[in-house]
Amino acid sequence: MVFSKSIIDIIKQRTSWRTYSKRLLEEQIKEKLLEILKLRNFKSPFSEIAGNCRFDLIATPEFDPDEKKKLGTYGLIKGAQEFIVGAVEKSDYDRENYGYLLEAIILSATDMNLGTCWLGGFFNRSLFSKKIKCEPNEAVPAITPVGYAAETRRAKEKIIRSFVKADARYSWDQLFFERDFSTNLSQENIGKYATLLEMVRLGPSAGNKQPWRIIKELDADKFHFYVRFSKDKKGLIYNKFVRLDIGIAVCHFDLSAKEVGIGGGWTFSEPDIEKPEELKYIISWNGT
Repeated sequence: MVFSKSIIDIIKQRTSWRTYSKRLLEEQIKEKLLEILKLRNFKSPFSEIAGNCRFDLIATPEFDPDEKKKLGTYGLIKGAQEFIVGAVEKSDYDRENYGYLLEAIILSATDMNLGTCWLGGFFNRSLFSKKIKCEPNEAVPAITPVGYAAETRRAKEKIIRSFVKADARYSWDQLFFERDFSTNLSQENIGKYATLLEMVRLGPSAGNKQPWRIIKELDADKFHFYVRFSKDKKGLIYNKFVRLDIGIAVCHFDLSAKEVGIGGGWTFSEPDIEKPEELKYIISWNGT
């Protein structure tokens, strides 16, 4: 996947848009986007162990009148004429893989000055599954509208953004650790990796809850990625959206590492580090 400008600048530029002009995508833009959706020779660190993943561009003007009334976005999305919809084979790491790939696509759309917005819950899953011809062994974990953002955000969108604190992000000491989960990772002493972790910190997530936690080994460029599940009196709540979120975090780290020239690779080898019960290990980065 090729970007026209710095991926770091694109990550900083990306924002969720819920209000769109009603213009259809220009043909040249549409063709370029459709080519991106083919994901030619583009994989995530999860691709080898996750099921196949495919994406398509679905235009709502082609829906019949009854379908148009049942998009299921409950007024959260207004004016969007096209949606990027994906289907992934059900498997281990299917949602982590999907999260990485859809975020890479969203960043490409941002690079094209198009608006997008992650939708994991507020859409008619059965309708969009039918439109992408979802097989029984496939799932549609999330979609995004894609199009020309309105010049100004409508009042309802501003209220939503304020409610979820869309522009707020956790501080470093809440997300990144060294050696153990009681020792904060110093931003000043890790060189170029500071940029990579900052791009992770800026990532979008369901409800803006930023469930990722990353721990660095002492005296080694090894970073272990965990996801934090919620907990109540009955135990852990395995919210499926956090698996998409950690895919987004890995995407930001991975693409940024490639851009700044940091060598390394991804492995699935949980370290012997004591962790809180609500954290689940996902993947590790080993720098070279």
